[in-house]
Amino acid sequence: MTDAAVDNDKPSTNAFPVHLSAGAAVWTALTAAVPPALFVVVLLVLWSVGSARGIVPFYIIPGPQQIAAEFVNNSAVLLKHATRTSLEALSGFAIGNMVAVFMAVLLTWSRPLKETIYPYALLTRAVPIIVFTPVIVVLLGRGLPPIIFTVALTVYFPTFLNMMRGLRSADLEYHETLHTLSATRVQRLWLVDFPSSMPYLFAALKISASGAFISALVTEWIGSNLGLGYLVVVSGQYFKLATLWAAIFTASFLTLALLGIVTLAEALLGRWTAAAEDVGN
Repeated sequence: MTDAAVDNDKPSTNAFPVHLSAGAAVWTALTAAVPPALFVVVLLVLWSVGSARGIVPFYIIPGPQQIAAEFVNNSAVLLKHATRTSLEALSGFAIGNMVAVFMAVLLTWSRPLKETIYPYALLTRAVPIIVFTPVIVVLLGRGLPPIIFTVALTVYFPTFLNMMRGLRSADLEYHETLHTLSATRVQRLWLVDFPSSMPYLFAALKISASGAFISALVTEWIGSNLGLGYLVVVSGQYFKLATLWAAIFTASFLTLALLGIVTLAEALLGRWTAAAEDVGN
């Protein structure tokens, strides 16, 4: 056997990319957050100066001091509405994504079911789910059920479609190797399919993280008397702009917090999710 043949039989040291440790990945993510944080500080300074000099009209957006005072004076009200919105958004986020992953696995295992359902799932990309909110409220009534259902429906389709792509991206050679080792279909799912689909899953979760709170807020406008969306509508009607903007900033913070949790989980699972930034390129 020649040296070349021997070298070809050796496992390649570049078969798997070298990844950062979990701690290093988290530190990298935190370091990347510094420039956006500095931008926010500069923006707040300009906003404060503009409000003090009348450049930014109060009837459009109050100054940061007024909004900060609203957070202090009406913290109990904001907390009550934020708790309700968080419950709706997180419940829908969890339910929608779990059902999406389950359905993606089911359709991957069942070719007839995939050929029947998957084309219609692709068509949903052209349908804005939020337009069905009034119909959902009429069918399910006011309160938690229609809001959680709308959020779950909103996050379901991006995750489902991405998981279908991710499960199809698994290397067939790994499947064949495990098959020769008498691995069951479930074992191949855990050892090959799920790791391959992680970048696609986290790419979808980042989209769903923002979509969850947006859907909850919009549905609250129509079918609830509690939550940040409801507070925004009522505050606008009574021209309580400080309360309105405090509710908007609270909703933005909650959205960023959920997105941060997803990003942190992605960093901690860096070995499986390192290629997430390449998904869709």
